Amino acid sequence: MPNADLAVILQVLQVISLLGAAALASKLFATGLWKHYPIFFLYLVFRIPNTAWPLLLNTSSNLYQKVWMLTEPIAWIFHVLIVIELYRLVLSKHRGIYTLGRWVMYGALAVAITISILSLLPHIKPHMPQQTKYMGYEFAINRGTHFALAVFLLVMLFLGSRFPMALSRNVLVHAAIYTAFFLADSLAMFLRTLFGLAGSNAISACVVALQCACLAAWLILLNAHGEEVRTNFPAISPQRERNALRQLESLNATLLKASGK
Repeated sequence: MPNADLAVILQVLQVISLLGAAALASKLFATGLWKHYPIFFLYLVFRIPNTAWPLLLNTSSNLYQKVWMLTEPIAWIFHVLIVIELYRLVLSKHRGIYTLGRWVMYGALAVAITISILSLLPHIKPHMPQQTKYMGYEFAINRGTHFALAVFLLVMLFLGSRFPMALSRNVLVHAAIYTAFFLADSLAMFLRTLFGLAGSNAISACVVALQCACLAAWLILLNAHGEEVRTNFPAISPQRERNALRQLESLNATLLKASGK
C-alpha cells in the first residue's frame, strides 16, 4: 500500500483513538470507576492531548521532534505507574508478595534501560547534532522501559494463573486488556528498531488499530457492576485451590516477616 494511503489510514485511526480515550475517560468519571483506577484515568486524560498534537504537526518538523521528546517521558512514567497500580489491585491482600514484586520491577527497569543505552553508545558519534543524540537516548530508554514492563506483565499474568485469587471482574478485564494494549506498543517499538523508518507508517497503523480495539473493549466491558462481581481465577478444583492458597499465604507471610512488616 502506498505511503500516502497509509498516512491517511493512520490519521483516521489516531482520531478514533483520541475519541475512544475521551469516551473511556468520561465513562470512568461518570461511573465513579476512576476512584478505583486513578492512575489509569489520569493516563487517559493525558492521552487525549497527546494523541491530538501529532495530528496537527508535520512528523518531519523540528517542532514535532521537540514535543515528542517532552511528552514521551511523561508516557513512560504513566506506564510504570499503571503497571504498579494493576499489580497492587491483583495482590491487594498479599502485601509481602506485592512489595517484593514492585522492587523486582524497579530492578528490571534499571537493568533493561542500562543495557538499552549501552547498546546505543557505539552508534552515537561526536559530530551528531545534540537533538539527534537526545532522541537516540530517549528511544533507548523507551525500548528498555517497554521491554521490562512487558516481561513483568507477562510474568505477573503467568504467576496469577498459578494461584487462585478472588478478583473483581473489572480487575481481570483491565489486566487482560492493558497487557494486550501495552504489548502492542512494545511490539511496535521492537519492529521499528528492526525495520527502521521503512515500515513506520504500516507498523504505527497496526498498533493504533489494536489500541483502538482495546479502548473499545474497555468501553464495553468495564462497568460499575463489574467491581461487585468476584471471579476466581483460575478456576480449579476445591482441593487444589486450598493447597495453592496455603502456599500463597505462606509465601506472603514469609516475605512480610523478612521485610519486618
